[in-house]
Amino acid sequence: MKKGLVVVGILSFLLAGCSTTGSSAKETDPEVQEISVSLPAELTTLDTTQTTDKVTFTVIQHLFEGLYRFDEKSQPVPGLAEEAVISEDGKTYTFKLKEEAKWSDGQQVQAADFAYAWKKLVDPKTMGPNAYLLDNVVNSQDIREGKADIATIGLETPDEKTFVVHLEQPQPSFLSVVSIGWLAPQRQSYVEEKGTAYGKTSEDLLYTGPFILKDWQQTGAEWTLAKNPEYYDQAVVKLDKIKGSTIKEENTGIQLFESGELDLQKISGLYVQQYQNNDSLVTQKDIANYFLDFNKQANKPLANVHLRKAIALAIDKESLVNDVLNDGASVLNGLIPSGLYANPNTNEDFRTYSGDYNEYDSNKAQAEWSQAQSAIGDKIELTLLVTDDDHGQKIGEYLQNQLQDHLPGLTITINKQPRTNLNQSRADGQYELSISGWIAGSSDLDSYFNLYKKGSSYNYGGYVNEDYTALTENARTVDANDPDKVFEDYKSAESILLAEDAAQVPLYQSASNYMIRSTIKDIQFPAYGAYFYFRTASVEK
Repeated sequence: MKKGLVVVGILSFLLAGCSTTGSSAKETDPEVQEISVSLPAELTTLDTTQTTDKVTFTVIQHLFEGLYRFDEKSQPVPGLAEEAVISEDGKTYTFKLKEEAKWSDGQQVQAADFAYAWKKLVDPKTMGPNAYLLDNVVNSQDIREGKADIATIGLETPDEKTFVVHLEQPQPSFLSVVSIGWLAPQRQSYVEEKGTAYGKTSEDLLYTGPFILKDWQQTGAEWTLAKNPEYYDQAVVKLDKIKGSTIKEENTGIQLFESGELDLQKISGLYVQQYQNNDSLVTQKDIANYFLDFNKQANKPLANVHLRKAIALAIDKESLVNDVLNDGASVLNGLIPSGLYANPNTNEDFRTYSGDYNEYDSNKAQAEWSQAQSAIGDKIELTLLVTDDDHGQKIGEYLQNQLQDHLPGLTITINKQPRTNLNQSRADGQYELSISGWIAGSSDLDSYFNLYKKGSSYNYGGYVNEDYTALTENARTVDANDPDKVFEDYKSAESILLAEDAAQVPLYQSASNYMIRSTIKDIQFPAYGAYFYFRTASVEK
């Protein structure tokens, strides 16, 4: 989720006796617009400037709408604002708020509510983990780096209903960026009145989205979404109530689905195989990459490019996705997942345009390994950081076997940690190898390339290549209005990152799988950010 950093999710073993064909006999009552769903982890903070994980973000997208939102095709469309007026040079966006745009307490949403939330996101005193999203707003990057005062940010509120954004450079993806929950409004007087309690319970929030939240407190395992009577487009919202719960064990969720107590349950791994002929199974390709990351700072052998290339070439990804995951995931041989962004001039997807890097080749891997050994010794020991759930363990063991089999003399020790601990270990640089991933929050290519820029807060492994950083900055700035040049810049940067430096090992593009009651219609599955979206969903016969 950060647009955010995530780690590999849960994979549980088969539950004996589960049905494998057809739908559950018990169906949701179509006369009652209520459903029950589950998510695999607890919600964290609902302060939109601070949220990072996809589970919480799924709920946030239901509760907080911003200037724009994503439609059923994951395209940005007007939300609380009318259609934006964009200057000829692409650097100024003027948003007029809808008269019907209200908070859940009935008060009008004002331009100042957006200005406050965006400033809060980038101000070093209150900065959120995704502050870099606004780096192209005039002075925003200097502000978050402590080089400029927050008052100098390129935002204007000429009146209560007008919000003006000034960009440093044209940014074709900007409407996609403002469609995500991190840039939703916050009312300053309310936030300051709540103080540290803001965002920690359902009673300490105001909402602008199609639903409001009830019956939730931070780390609680249950929550309820109810229709927001103040939502400007409430006529499209059919569901009156969505009962949510945290279910970490998939076998428990499947039992509840089979008994009719749950209408949506996310599943993975072997369960996907078991239910592959079930009409209730729905599979959606994620816009997300999962990769093996190197920390060159923590381990001197990993500073050797031949060692990194040997590791990159020694992993059979086809076997990983087909034999280990077998859940709809696909091999990924690049930084950028497919489906993130297509060149508007050619309609060619960036992944197709840039091609494949470091595809599995055991002979080339051993040749690189020999060069590495001649420089750093015949025997090398590395620790691989993974999540402590079944999914993380399975992938970790697979990579361990692949690397030790193809690279004799290399020893891989698996270090299992809870998800929260793992993320902190990565942020603190306390790892050598780690399995991690990045989920798209918008269609912005730079959100992925930012992971390895010099000075990026997410560049945990200390990768530095001045040419890479310069190319990505050119794509983001001077070439931003020319899609062909943007693609050229980013392709060259990706080649440096992967072909020349082997700074990470792309593994796979994930898929999300759900068991969904057949009577529930029109669920949206956004390409960015959330798992699912119930704005237009309904219960039907």
